[in-house]
Amino acid sequence: MSTQTATAPVGLEADIRDFVATVRKICESAPTPDQWSPTEPCNDRNTLLRNRLSDAGWFDVAAESYAADILGAAGVELGRALAPLDLIDDLLGHRVALGADIVGDIALTRYAGAGDTVWLCGADSVELVEIVGAEPLCYIDAQSVSSVITKAAAPAELPSAVLDGWIAAMTGYIAGLAVGALDLAGGHAAQRIAFGRPLSDLDSVAKKIADCATATEGLQMAAERRPDAYVLQQAPVAAFRVMRACHQILGGLGFTLEYPLQRYSRRVEALRVWTPAVVTALAASSSPS
Repeated sequence: MSTQTATAPVGLEADIRDFVATVRKICESAPTPDQWSPTEPCNDRNTLLRNRLSDAGWFDVAAESYAADILGAAGVELGRALAPLDLIDDLLGHRVALGADIVGDIALTRYAGAGDTVWLCGADSVELVEIVGAEPLCYIDAQSVSSVITKAAAPAELPSAVLDGWIAAMTGYIAGLAVGALDLAGGHAAQRIAFGRPLSDLDSVAKKIADCATATEGLQMAAERRPDAYVLQQAPVAAFRVMRACHQILGGLGFTLEYPLQRYSRRVEALRVWTPAVVTALAASSSPS
């Protein structure tokens, strides 16, 4: 995985650390419960979390020149906390949808309904549209996914600086999902006794944990260094490999609805579908700031 070489401007490092710490505390104070069910449409939007992040300036940062520097690092905390993805998408000014040429026959959106405007992402372009009809669907994750009917809205431009901030935040979010999953797997391996010693002392398990830690650290570093569209396209793939290893470490426990690992892996699986198509379309259509 490659990243751009840009680093945070001199003097901004302390502000980034403070903002990340604030986001972490807010996520801890307003946790997002598991709303997912395999038999009905699910929506994990968290009004309390949104309001507290808004008060802290989460959405205001997107308009600043340093957005990509600060949102990547802070996005890690949202992913670790399994925060709703609408908090990331709203940095774009509108939420996102996948066109029928991506999905096949129908268009899908997340966290949006009739009357909302969304960025409708096709194979190589994006269009701002209004949703005129929405049908909630059962989905692999609690992202309030609906099939939609749309009509063209007034044309709008997506400034490249705004897109850069969203890319950084989403890369950080995906890194945070990997961090959260590894925390669970590592904690379990340290406590689980097998053959008279902790599971983490077994060479095969220790290697898996080390490999996951390396990949996770790489994702975090990428998020903090102004990642580009290519990096974000690859991030869900790297995170999926971490999830797979974590499930192997936890065994059957990781697949139960009572244990939170399945929340991380379901979200990564959903993002493997959405992210490459969305970022490709947005990057092809963004305009200079």
